[in-house]
Amino acid sequence: MPPLRDLITDPGLDLTPSERKVVRALLDQYPRNGLGPMARLAEHAGVSDPTIVRLVKKLGFGGYAEFQDALLSDMDHRLRSPRTLLQPRSNLNQDDAWSHYLAHSHNLLAETQALTQPEDVRILAQWLLDTRHQVYCFGGRFSSLMATYLLNHLRLLRPGCFALEDNAQLPDRLFDLQRQDVVLVFDYRRYQTQALRVATAAKNNNARVVLFTDIYASPLRELADMIISAPVESASPFDTMVPALAQVEALIACLTLRSPDLADRLEGIDALRNDFDTHLLEDK
Repeated sequence: MPPLRDLITDPGLDLTPSERKVVRALLDQYPRNGLGPMARLAEHAGVSDPTIVRLVKKLGFGGYAEFQDALLSDMDHRLRSPRTLLQPRSNLNQDDAWSHYLAHSHNLLAETQALTQPEDVRILAQWLLDTRHQVYCFGGRFSSLMATYLLNHLRLLRPGCFALEDNAQLPDRLFDLQRQDVVLVFDYRRYQTQALRVATAAKNNNARVVLFTDIYASPLRELADMIISAPVESASPFDTMVPALAQVEALIACLTLRSPDLADRLEGIDALRNDFDTHLLEDK
């Protein structure tokens, strides 16, 4: 049998939406979320105990106890791998910090790849390209970088994309949310109260909430219709946004490939931009 983490992230698995929630919960804090009681995993995933039972049987296990044995075996194998055992233990000097940080970021990107299921990416792309519904982006003190970056690309791909900025106009925007509009919330530790208010208002208006967050216990998890998790531990005293930014760029790449009229739209936008630039020069 392949390693358990490879098994639960196999794109060929035919999972129900509830079972995908369990897989997300397992990957969010792997392997910790699977080592406790079944009821705790079910609560974390927002599903019932029978959903857990169906999933572990679909994965080829006789029951939850057998699944946990495989999880422990997988964890033990990883902890004993040469890569882990040979990891340098000494403190870095200042000259090593640059290369060490980049190497650590490379490893984080490899870990990030296993945190998102292909089916979630497909569904998210479908939501974002459905022009019947508006798209809104909200970010926090540092994560607003990702929200703005994604929003600027979304505006090239489709109409009806708006920023939810933490200012006096925020309640106005939130009031206008409609059923099945998509609200993208970027919120990483330390979590911000305003992000919780945005997500709560979105759910109250029956909008879809997509949470981009870390792998820890975000208070927004229970409100999210979909969660895109990224590791944030870095080789410096500050959390890293490298994996999160990579996820945003990967999403943009997926959306671009799924946008059949993109060339015509970009050509039209460029023509307008050139026209504006020409008139600006004439006015001078």
